[in-house]
Parts: sequence; structure tokens; C-alpha cells
Amino acid sequence: MKEPVSKLSLILLLIIMVIVMLPGCSGNTTENGEKSVNTDLGRMLGFVPYSFLEEHDIWFGDPGAAKELYGLDHLNSLEALEQLPVEERREAMGKIGGIYVPQSTGNYYQLAPLIGFDSFMINRAIFNDTPPPWGFSVIEGNFDEVLIAGKLTEQGYEQAEYGSYTYYWKNDDMKVDIRSEIGGQVLAQLNRVAVLDDMLVIAPATGIMTGVLDSMTGDASSVIGNTACQALADSLGDVLTAVLITPDRVMKLTPTQPAPPFDFAAAADWGTLHQYDMLGIGYRDDGEERYWDISLYYDDTSAAAADADELVSRLESYVFYTHIEPMENVPLTSKWEIGEPVVREYPDGATLTVSCRYLTGTTGSGSIFMVIVQARDFLFLAPDPSQYIAE
Repeated sequence: MKEPVSKLSLILLLIIMVIVMLPGCSGNTTENGEKSVNTDLGRMLGFVPYSFLEEHDIWFGDPGAAKELYGLDHLNSLEALEQLPVEERREAMGKIGGIYVPQSTGNYYQLAPLIGFDSFMINRAIFNDTPPPWGFSVIEGNFDEVLIAGKLTEQGYEQAEYGSYTYYWKNDDMKVDIRSEIGGQVLAQLNRVAVLDDMLVIAPATGIMTGVLDSMTGDASSVIGNTACQALADSLGDVLTAVLITPDRVMKLTPTQPAPPFDFAAAADWGTLHQYDMLGIGYRDDGEERYWDISLYYDDTSAAAADADELVSRLESYVFYTHIEPMENVPLTSKWEIGEPVVREYPDGATLTVSCRYLTGTTGSGSIFMVIVQARDFLFLAPDPSQYIAE
């Protein structure tokens, strides 16, 4: 006969259950004690210093998940892709070509004989490399570390030690050696390369490289250590592509860049949004439906709930490209169905998320989403849109 459960044991059990069931709280931490999220996006945000996000958008791309989704796992190198018949190759690229990875990797296929890897070896990446020369990428994939190290050495790279890590370097910080085959293709983006287990860290300057390595070891606060970013990564979930953007860059890539005027008179009838603390956008594909998710983080839970109907109303009336001539204007609802707003509460705030489902026949998948982000076609996210409307 089993012994009766003690009162203390019952109390401990209840405490554990309450902790596990707290909304939006994964309960996991990184090695340096920062909160983590049980997705590849959340995990890889732990590789990026938070200081990077303060100045630049942080992108995530997961072509490996797209390959798995569509049964294309065998396409683990450019050579494997080129062995496919032309029509199969075109079909494969249609399914995985829209997953955003560092733009400089588009030239890796030409450099593969020199550097030992190509863009089709990438399974997932966390990065920003536009506009150059600033940039970085942390890439996981199907890499032959010995081959890559040998190739870099052949190209004149030297080894440097940093803590427990070794990386390869060539050229001064941000220097572009346009006369070299590598510099001619990717400018300064491959000036620093750390070759780790199935992972590469790539940067144009030493400070950027060591910043990433410090984040990996816990010597620098990472993006996932930020409360807003934790919540957004959790709310976005398992994405194929995502980006995190601070409020001061929502309407313009840099704080000093003037925001272009939108020729969108309908926005004059919109209400206002509360000021949110961080923006996260993601692209999902479950094999049957595709979604473009917009998620705002507020430190005031009531503000997130109050903005829900306003955000949906703006999306339902929105027209893209009114600030870009001569592009044809495109109503948002001609390509997406707007879902119901979802407010998720977290210990220090809340997220407001709206999922836009791709309508049947909408082509471009993740690439449409990337164009919208890079063009900052975000008038629907401006707390007060009136200042951005052309007179």
C-alpha cells in the first residue's frame, strides 16, 4: 500500500503546476541564465548581442525547415540542386527560394571552390547584412569544417584566438579588397569567419565577430534576453522567416532617414495606436496554408487589447506601394485574409498578433513579405499615421 502524499508534497506539486501554466512563460533559460524560447528562432536569437538589434533589424531564415516540409532534405548543396532536372529544380526553388537568408550568400555558389561551402548548405541563419558594409550572420548547416578551414587558409586567411574560439581573418575591419575574387563578390562580408561544429559565424569586422562570440558564451546580453523579444519569439512560434524591429525603425530603415510620404488618403480616417515597444513579423507555412504574422509587444497589457480592433481595421483597408512610384498599388486583402487579433499576456507585458493567411493563388510566399519589410510599407503600424500621409 502506497504511503499517503504529504501536505508539503501537494503544495510543491501545485506550485510547479502554476509555474508551468503561466501564460507565455516557457520556463527555460540559456546557459547564461537568460530566458529562452523553444523554437529555432528563440534559440538563435541567443547568439546575437542585444546591442545589434538597437541599431539594425535582426532577421531569421530557416530553409532547412522548408526542405523538410516539402521532402527536399536531399538538397543540401548547390551540387545536389544542379543534379535535378530543370523542371524539378524550378519547382524546388519555388518552395524554398523565398526563405530569407543573408543576401551575400547568393554569391556563395560562385565562391564555393574558394571557401568550401555554398548557400544550399544553410539550414538556418540569424543575420543582418543589408545595407553593407555592416553585417553579420550565424549560419547552421551541412558544413565540412575541415574543408572550409583549409580553403580559407589557401585564400590567405590567418587564425585568431578569442576565448575558447578560433576564427579566420583577412583584411582590416570593413575593408573591401575588390581585386580579390572573394571581395569582388561579397565585399567585406567574409573578412572574419569562425568555423564551429556545423555552424559558421561571418562578419566584416573583428568587433562584430567577437560580439557574437561573447553572446554565445554569455558574456554579452543577447536579443532573447530582452523581455519584449522573448515574448515576440514565443508569439511568432515556428517560423520559416522572421524579423525583429525596434519602434524607431518601423517607418524607416535608419532613424535619420526621412520616411517617404504615403499617397493613402483613407488613412486619414484611422484612429491611433498606442506606442508599442517592439515589432516582430514572421512567415509560416504548415504545408497546407501560409501566413504572414504581425506581432506587437507592449509593456502595458491593456494597450495591446485596446489596439486589437484598430490594427485589424487598418489591415483590412490597407493598400501597398502607395509611397513607391511607379509600382502598382496592391490592396492587402487581394492577397491575404485577415485573421482575428490575438492578445497573449506575459509577466511584464503582452503581445498583439494578427495572422494574415495567404489566399489561394498568391505567389511569392516569403519573398512578398521580405519586399514589404525592406520597403518599410508599414503605414498601418504607425501609431499616428497622419504625419506620413502626403498632402
